[in-house]
Amino acid sequence: MSFRIPISALLLYPVLYLLPLNLVRFRWGFEQGLAPMPQEVQEKAEAADRLVLCVTHVILLVVVVLLMYGSPISAFEVGLTADNWKPALGMGILFSLFPLGLSQLVLRNMPPEKVREDPESRGPVAVWYGLKTLASFSHEFWRAFCIVSLIRLGLSAWAAVLIVAVVYGTLNLQTSVASALGKATYGGAAGFLFVNTGSLLAPLTIGLLVAGGNLYHVKQASSSIERIGTNQGIHHPESRYSRPCPVCGGIIRFSKVHWAGDFLACPNCGESLTVEKKDFWVIGALSVVAAAYATRHLVYREPGYLLLTEGLAFVLFFLGAFLLGLFVPPKYKRVGGKAFDKTLSLFGTDKSGTVNKSARK
Repeated sequence: MSFRIPISALLLYPVLYLLPLNLVRFRWGFEQGLAPMPQEVQEKAEAADRLVLCVTHVILLVVVVLLMYGSPISAFEVGLTADNWKPALGMGILFSLFPLGLSQLVLRNMPPEKVREDPESRGPVAVWYGLKTLASFSHEFWRAFCIVSLIRLGLSAWAAVLIVAVVYGTLNLQTSVASALGKATYGGAAGFLFVNTGSLLAPLTIGLLVAGGNLYHVKQASSSIERIGTNQGIHHPESRYSRPCPVCGGIIRFSKVHWAGDFLACPNCGESLTVEKKDFWVIGALSVVAAAYATRHLVYREPGYLLLTEGLAFVLFFLGAFLLGLFVPPKYKRVGGKAFDKTLSLFGTDKSGTVNKSARK
C-alpha cells in the first residue's frame, strides 16, 4: 500500500477542522476585526457554524471512503461488521462510564454562565443530536482507517493507536494543553477498543454516549439561566439540583445545605430530611446483572467467578449511583420516627432538659 494514503488520512482531520469555512465569521473578522457582533449577526454566525460542522463531518466521511476504495483495505478491516457485536457493545458501554462521569463532573462544577458559552447550548436539540451522531461515526471511521493503514505499513498496533491519538488531540491545542491531552487520551482508549474487538461498534458506543451526555448537561445548564432569582440586585441562577422541601415548599439549594451523615435540615423550616433512595435498588439490580454478563461473556467464559462478579458489581453500583446524582436531581422526604416528630434543626441542640433541671433546682 502506498505511504501517501495513511499520511493523507492523518493530515485530513486537523486540516479539515481548522479551515475557516464559516463565511459569516470570516467576513466579519476581515471587515470589523475583534469588534463584538450584533445579535442578528451572531445568530447567523451560529447557524452557519452548525451548517459548517455538518459539511465538515460529511467531507471527512466521504474522503475516507474514497481513500479506502483506493487502497486494499476492506470494510471488514475497519470494523464495519456484525461479528462480535455483543462483546463490542458491552465493552463500549462499560468503558464509557468513566469518561461520561468525568465530563459530567467537570460540567456540573462549571457556572451555568460559563456553560452557556458553549455553542451546543444554543440551537435546536434535534440538530445537535444529529450533528453529534454524524461526528461520532465519521471520527471513529477515520480513526479505524488510519490505524489499519498504519498497521499495513508494518507498524505495531500500539504504535498505530498512539500516532492516531496524538493527531486526534492536536486539534485541541488551540483551546489548551489539558484539553489536547484529554482528547488524545480518549482517542487512545477508542483506538484500543477498536483493535481489541475488531469492531467499530465499541468506540462508536463510547462516542455516542459521551456526546449525548455532554449535550444533555449543556442544555440543562442553559435552561437554568432562564430561571433567575434576584436578591438585592444580585442575580443567582437557579440550579436544576435545587429542589423544594416536602414540608414547607421552600427551595433547597443542593450546594448550600449542610449534611449530618445521611440527613440534612431544611434551611427554611428546620425540618429533618433525607434523600429518597428507591432508585438505588434498581441500580443495584442492574449492576449485578451487568457484572454477571461481563464476567460470563466478556472477561471469562467459564462460570464460577463469583468474587470477580461481586467486585465488578460494586464498582458498577458506585458508578451508577454517581451518574444518577449527576443526571437526576435529588428528591427529599421527611425523616419519620419518634426522634424526628418535632421540627428541629440537626445542627442545634435541645436544651429543654437543661432548662427543666435548672427550674427544679
